[in-house]
This record gives sequence, C-alpha cells and structure tokens, in this order.
Amino acid sequence: MADASGVTLGTDGQPVAEPARSTRGSNARLLVAVASGHAIKHAFNAGYFVLLPELKASLGLSNAGLGVLATIRSTAGGVANAPAGFIADRYASRFSPMLLSLMVFIGVFQFALGRSVALADAALWSALLSIAVTAWHPPAIGALSRVFANRRGFAIAMHGTGASVGEATGPLIAGALLLVITWREVLQWSLLPAVLAGAAVWVLTREYRPGGSATSLATYISATRELVTSPRMAIILITTGTFAAGQAAVFTFLPIYVREDLGQTPWIVGVYVSIAQIAGIAAQPVMGYMMDRVGRRAVIVPALFVLGVALLVLYVSAEGPLFLFGLALAGAFLFSVTAMLVTVACDVAGTTVQATTVAVVYSCIAIFTALGPLVAGFIADSYEVRAIFLYAGVLMLGATLLAAGATAGKQVGAPSA
Repeated sequence: MADASGVTLGTDGQPVAEPARSTRGSNARLLVAVASGHAIKHAFNAGYFVLLPELKASLGLSNAGLGVLATIRSTAGGVANAPAGFIADRYASRFSPMLLSLMVFIGVFQFALGRSVALADAALWSALLSIAVTAWHPPAIGALSRVFANRRGFAIAMHGTGASVGEATGPLIAGALLLVITWREVLQWSLLPAVLAGAAVWVLTREYRPGGSATSLATYISATRELVTSPRMAIILITTGTFAAGQAAVFTFLPIYVREDLGQTPWIVGVYVSIAQIAGIAAQPVMGYMMDRVGRRAVIVPALFVLGVALLVLYVSAEGPLFLFGLALAGAFLFSVTAMLVTVACDVAGTTVQATTVAVVYSCIAIFTALGPLVAGFIADSYEVRAIFLYAGVLMLGATLLAAGATAGKQVGAPSA
C-alpha cells in the first residue's frame, strides 16, 4: 500500500525502499556520481591538511597542540557514525538528499573554520567539519554495497578511487591558492564549490532507489549487536584501527615535515601530499577487481606489508629521490586499504545493516585516528617529526599480521569455484 504522497508502506506502516533499477547504465551512473562526489569531498579534506602548517603558525600551536586538534576532529567524526549508520539504513532510498546536505555542511563548516582565531573555535569547527565528512560514507557506501552485491570489492574500490583523485588534486589546488590568498580565504571561498557539488550529486542520483527494506529500530539494534559481537568482525575492526592510526599520523605530519623540516613552500607541500595519492588512483580499482577475482586475503595482506615497508623507507631516506619513491609507493595503498577492509566488513554483515556496518568501521577508524596523531604529536615533539614515519611503518606491519587472521578461512564475496 502507499500513503497520500505515493510512498510505499510496509505492513508495519513504515516506508519501504523501492527496488533498485537494474539497468547497467543506471547502475554505472550511480557509481560515477557517488564516486565523483566522494572525490570532491576528499579534495576539501586533503586541502585541509595542506592548510595545517599555515593554521598552526597563525594560531601559535605546537606539534602536540596540532595533535590535540586532530584528536578532537577524529573523535567527533567517530561519534557521528552511529546515528549516520542507522539513518542511512532506515532511509536507504533517501541517500541522495543526505549526500546533498552533507556536502553543503562541509562548505559551511569550512567557511566557519576560516574565521577561527584560537584553538578552541578551530577545534569546534574542525569537529563539525569532520562529522559532515565522515557521515558521507554510510549512505554512499551502503547504497553501492546493496546495488553491487556481486561486485562489491570493485564498487567500493571505485568509490575509494574517487577519494584518491580528491586527495591528489586537493593539495595541489590548496597549495596553489596559498600562493595568492591566505588559508582563511581558501576555506571561506570553498563554500561555493561545495554547494554546487552537492547539487550536482543530488541531480544525478535523486531518482535512484537502492533496494532493501526500511530498517526498524528494533531490527537495527539486533543486527548491530550481532555485528559488533562477531569475533571475526572484532579482528577486522582492530586491523582497520591499527592501519588508520598510522594513516592519520602520516597525513597529519607529512605536510609539517615538508614545510618545516625540508623548508619547502606551501605549493611544494601540496605536491608532496599529491604524490602520496596519485598512485592510488590507478591502484584502487585494480585491487578491487583482484579482490573479487582471487579473494580478499591475497590482496589485502601484501598491500599492508608493502605499505609498512614504504613508510620505513621514508624514515630511512629522509629526503631526495628515494623519499619520493617511498612516498609514491605508500600512496598506492594509503587509501586503497581502507576500501579493502570496508569490503571485508560488508561481506561479514547481513544485508539489513550495510550502511551500519560502514558506520561501525568508520567509527573504529575515527577512534584510532584520534589516538594516532595525538601519539604522533608527542613523538614529534620529543624526537623529530621524521620519527612519525617509523611509528606509522611499525603500525602497518602490525596491521599486516592482524589482516592475515581477519581474512583467514572462507571469505564471503570471494570467487566461487
């Protein structure tokens, strides 16, 4: 039956999501639109990190203070994931206006951050910005995971490729803008493209209805309880968290190292950060395809190991061609591994709580990314900023061992014989 507005209702009187359109062209449009929106979102996110040295100097922060700012930012994003997951599962068919709203909020909070004058208000606006950035993942990945259930690894990897594109271009744009305007103006002017990007994503996806029924609160609580008490999921989350702590430390302090220790300009800082992402643009879809073809473990474990070694190369080399090679090699996996681990988590979860699963994973990521830069900040102040690469490399090698256990045994989503 349907209500007066034409929305289909279930037997409990709650809205039921319409079946997904099954045409290949329609599904491709969904994937391209959501991945493109993800790219723009991450362009803003990556630009934020390039602005950090200027923000740090303007507000008079120490490395530890910068770590505190990163911790507050990550904690806020983690807290937001739980309600974001439920809302995205409960109203799966309305993911399009959700993405529009989040993109607009990103622009608004960046504008406000550009007007901050002290650590307190910078932390507030950074926290709200992190909430909007993180809340994108449950509705976006939840929709893709449902529609591309048989090609989940590839679809989530393509979504991650959007992140790599944004992370590669964002630093270049921010670095170039810093040559002519201040960091405050960069953030304030970002409001306009954020609104335009949100509108474009909404126009391209507004008629799409991912399959699946609306999730009641009772069903959500039951499925979530089962999800978080799963021993295998616990290993996946610990693996993800260990990786995320190292990833966050690198992204937070790589710009500081290049700007302060290597004495480079903001533009060159943007170039270095982009180098850390460019390889991931090509690597992610390839690894996503391989995960669907040969299984999860055969791709994830080697990727984490190579990432750990690459970060150790950064520590040993300090600068020069070898440093740039290690940076490019690390960049092939710094975002790719996130998409891989999200895919494994979605394999373990039931179809009812795909968005919630994404929210749980990103909550775990937020917790560990809150701790990672905080610890890294004290390491940088106590020793040297370059020591962050050693710290992150050891974490990645530890995550490699954990991933071997998390992906052992029969894998949901692995190729059938």
